[in-house]
Amino acid sequence: MRPDLDTSPIAVIARLGRATAYTDAGINARLNQFGLTRETWDVLASLRRTGPPHRLSPTQLYRALMRSSGAMTHRLTSIERAGLIKRIADPDDGRSVLVELTGEGVALVDYVAPEHLANEQTLLAALTEDERRTLAELLRKLLHAYEAGQRVPPSSGRGGRRRSQRRAPPPSAASDSPR
Repeated sequence: MRPDLDTSPIAVIARLGRATAYTDAGINARLNQFGLTRETWDVLASLRRTGPPHRLSPTQLYRALMRSSGAMTHRLTSIERAGLIKRIADPDDGRSVLVELTGEGVALVDYVAPEHLANEQTLLAALTEDERRTLAELLRKLLHAYEAGQRVPPSSGRGGRRRSQRRAPPPSAASDSPR
Protein backbone atom coordinates (compact mmCIF):
# COMPACT_ATOMS: atom_id res chain seq x y z
CA MET A 1 0.00 0.00 0.00
CA ARG A 2 1.04 3.58 -0.36
CA PRO A 3 2.14 5.27 2.89
CA ASP A 4 0.47 8.55 1.89
CA LEU A 5 -3.01 6.96 1.97
CA ASP A 6 -5.18 6.61 5.08
CA THR A 7 -5.86 2.87 5.25
CA SER A 8 -7.78 2.99 8.56
CA PRO A 9 -11.19 2.30 6.91
CA ILE A 10 -9.88 -1.14 5.91
CA ALA A 11 -9.93 -2.22 9.56
CA VAL A 12 -13.71 -1.72 9.68
CA ILE A 13 -14.81 -2.50 6.12
CA ALA A 14 -12.84 -5.74 5.82
CA ARG A 15 -14.06 -6.94 9.21
CA LEU A 16 -17.67 -6.12 8.34
CA GLY A 17 -17.32 -8.18 5.18
CA ARG A 18 -15.72 -11.12 6.96
CA ALA A 19 -18.27 -11.00 9.80
CA THR A 20 -21.09 -10.96 7.24
CA ALA A 21 -19.64 -14.05 5.53
CA TYR A 22 -19.46 -15.93 8.84
CA THR A 23 -22.93 -14.91 10.01
CA ASP A 24 -24.53 -15.66 6.63
CA ALA A 25 -22.91 -19.10 6.57
CA GLY A 26 -23.95 -19.82 10.16
CA ILE A 27 -27.52 -18.69 9.63
CA ASN A 28 -27.92 -20.52 6.32
CA ALA A 29 -26.42 -23.73 7.72
CA ARG A 30 -28.98 -23.77 10.54
CA LEU A 31 -31.95 -22.76 8.36
CA ASN A 32 -30.99 -25.34 5.73
CA GLN A 33 -31.74 -28.01 8.35
CA PHE A 34 -35.38 -26.91 8.03
CA GLY A 35 -35.32 -26.68 4.23
CA LEU A 36 -35.06 -22.88 4.35
CA THR A 37 -32.66 -20.20 3.18
CA ARG A 38 -32.10 -16.90 4.90
CA GLU A 39 -33.97 -15.10 2.13
CA THR A 40 -37.01 -17.37 2.53
CA TRP A 41 -36.85 -17.11 6.31
CA ASP A 42 -36.78 -13.30 6.12
CA VAL A 43 -40.02 -13.27 4.11
CA LEU A 44 -41.77 -15.77 6.39
CA ALA A 45 -40.62 -14.08 9.60
CA SER A 46 -41.63 -10.63 8.28
CA LEU A 47 -45.13 -11.88 7.56
CA ARG A 48 -45.35 -13.60 10.97
CA ARG A 49 -44.36 -10.39 12.78
CA THR A 50 -47.27 -8.49 11.25
CA GLY A 51 -49.79 -10.35 13.40
CA PRO A 52 -53.00 -11.95 12.15
CA PRO A 53 -53.84 -12.28 9.31
CA HIS A 54 -50.06 -12.17 8.62
CA ARG A 55 -50.19 -10.35 5.30
CA LEU A 56 -48.33 -7.61 3.48
CA SER A 57 -48.17 -6.35 -0.07
CA PRO A 58 -45.23 -7.50 -2.19
CA THR A 59 -44.05 -3.88 -2.23
CA GLN A 60 -44.08 -3.69 1.57
CA LEU A 61 -42.08 -6.92 1.69
CA TYR A 62 -39.41 -5.96 -0.80
CA ARG A 63 -38.95 -2.55 0.81
CA ALA A 64 -38.79 -3.97 4.33
CA LEU A 65 -36.30 -6.64 3.25
CA MET A 66 -34.36 -4.29 0.96
CA ARG A 67 -34.64 -6.51 -2.09
CA SER A 68 -35.52 -5.72 -5.67
CA SER A 69 -39.09 -6.27 -6.79
CA GLY A 70 -37.93 -8.86 -9.34
CA ALA A 71 -36.04 -10.86 -6.74
CA MET A 72 -39.03 -10.67 -4.41
CA THR A 73 -41.44 -11.89 -7.10
CA HIS A 74 -39.21 -14.90 -7.80
CA ARG A 75 -38.83 -15.67 -4.11
CA LEU A 76 -42.57 -15.37 -3.45
CA THR A 77 -43.31 -17.78 -6.28
CA SER A 78 -41.09 -20.48 -4.81
CA ILE A 79 -42.44 -19.95 -1.28
CA GLU A 80 -45.99 -20.12 -2.60
CA ARG A 81 -45.21 -23.40 -4.40
CA ALA A 82 -44.02 -24.79 -1.07
CA GLY A 83 -47.43 -23.94 0.42
CA LEU A 84 -46.07 -21.50 3.01
CA ILE A 85 -47.73 -18.38 1.61
CA LYS A 86 -50.64 -17.55 -0.66
CA ARG A 87 -51.40 -14.49 -2.71
CA ILE A 88 -54.86 -13.05 -2.26
CA ALA A 89 -56.71 -10.11 -3.77
CA ASP A 90 -56.33 -6.95 -1.72
CA PRO A 91 -59.82 -6.25 -0.30
CA ASP A 92 -59.08 -2.49 -0.40
CA ASP A 93 -57.76 -2.48 -3.98
CA GLY A 94 -58.95 -5.14 -6.42
CA ARG A 95 -55.99 -4.42 -8.71
CA SER A 96 -53.45 -5.44 -6.06
CA VAL A 97 -52.53 -8.62 -4.23
CA LEU A 98 -51.41 -9.32 -0.71
CA VAL A 99 -49.05 -12.03 0.44
CA GLU A 100 -50.43 -14.03 3.35
CA LEU A 101 -48.75 -16.64 5.50
CA THR A 102 -50.62 -19.97 5.36
CA GLY A 103 -51.30 -22.07 8.45
CA GLU A 104 -48.37 -24.27 7.43
CA GLY A 105 -46.19 -21.15 7.12
CA VAL A 106 -47.18 -19.91 10.59
CA ALA A 107 -46.48 -23.35 12.08
CA LEU A 108 -43.05 -23.52 10.41
CA VAL A 109 -42.02 -20.05 11.60
CA ASP A 110 -43.19 -20.83 15.13
CA TYR A 111 -41.22 -24.09 15.09
CA VAL A 112 -38.02 -22.64 13.61
CA ALA A 113 -37.92 -19.27 15.44
CA PRO A 114 -36.52 -20.56 18.77
CA GLU A 115 -33.81 -22.52 16.92
CA HIS A 116 -32.97 -19.55 14.71
CA LEU A 117 -32.69 -17.15 17.67
CA ALA A 118 -30.57 -19.64 19.64
CA ASN A 119 -28.27 -19.86 16.61
CA GLU A 120 -27.99 -16.07 16.45
CA GLN A 121 -27.13 -16.04 20.18
CA THR A 122 -24.35 -18.53 19.44
CA LEU A 123 -23.07 -16.44 16.54
CA LEU A 124 -22.78 -13.45 18.90
CA ALA A 125 -21.47 -15.36 21.92
CA ALA A 126 -18.07 -13.66 21.78
CA LEU A 127 -19.71 -10.33 22.73
CA THR A 128 -21.08 -9.29 26.10
CA GLU A 129 -24.59 -7.85 26.30
CA ASP A 130 -23.13 -4.31 26.58
CA GLU A 131 -20.88 -4.91 23.58
CA ARG A 132 -23.87 -6.14 21.55
CA ARG A 133 -25.83 -3.01 22.44
CA THR A 134 -22.89 -0.78 21.50
CA LEU A 135 -22.34 -2.61 18.21
CA ALA A 136 -26.07 -2.43 17.41
CA GLU A 137 -26.07 1.33 18.04
CA LEU A 138 -22.97 1.90 15.89
CA LEU A 139 -24.40 -0.19 13.05
CA ARG A 140 -27.74 1.66 13.35
CA LYS A 141 -25.87 4.97 13.03
CA LEU A 142 -23.93 3.76 9.98
CA LEU A 143 -27.05 2.35 8.30
CA HIS A 144 -29.02 5.51 9.01
CA ALA A 145 -26.38 7.52 7.14
CA TYR A 146 -26.45 5.08 4.19
CA GLU A 147 -30.23 4.88 4.07
CA ALA A 148 -30.67 8.64 4.15
CA GLY A 149 -29.30 8.66 0.61
CA GLN A 150 -31.09 5.63 -0.80
CA ARG A 151 -33.91 3.40 0.44
CA VAL A 152 -32.73 0.10 -1.03
CA PRO A 153 -29.07 -0.92 -0.98
CA PRO A 154 -27.37 -1.49 -4.32
CA SER A 155 -27.01 -5.06 -5.52
CA SER A 156 -24.22 -6.93 -3.77
CA GLY A 157 -23.25 -8.59 -7.02
CA ARG A 158 -23.65 -12.00 -5.35
CA GLY A 159 -25.66 -14.47 -7.30
CA GLY A 160 -26.41 -12.14 -10.17
CA ARG A 161 -24.87 -11.36 -13.49
CA ARG A 162 -21.97 -9.03 -13.41
CA ARG A 163 -21.75 -6.32 -15.95
CA SER A 164 -18.30 -5.68 -17.20
CA GLN A 165 -17.21 -2.16 -16.57
CA ARG A 166 -14.47 -0.46 -18.47
CA ARG A 167 -12.06 1.28 -16.18
CA ALA A 168 -10.08 4.32 -17.01
CA PRO A 169 -6.35 3.67 -17.13
CA PRO A 170 -4.25 5.08 -14.29
CA PRO A 171 -3.16 8.67 -14.93
CA SER A 172 0.45 7.67 -15.66
CA ALA A 173 -0.67 5.06 -18.21
CA ALA A 174 -3.04 7.52 -19.88
CA SER A 175 -0.37 10.18 -20.26
CA ASP A 176 2.14 7.68 -21.64
CA SER A 177 -0.17 6.19 -24.26
CA PRO A 178 0.23 7.36 -27.87
CA ARG A 179 -2.60 9.35 -29.42
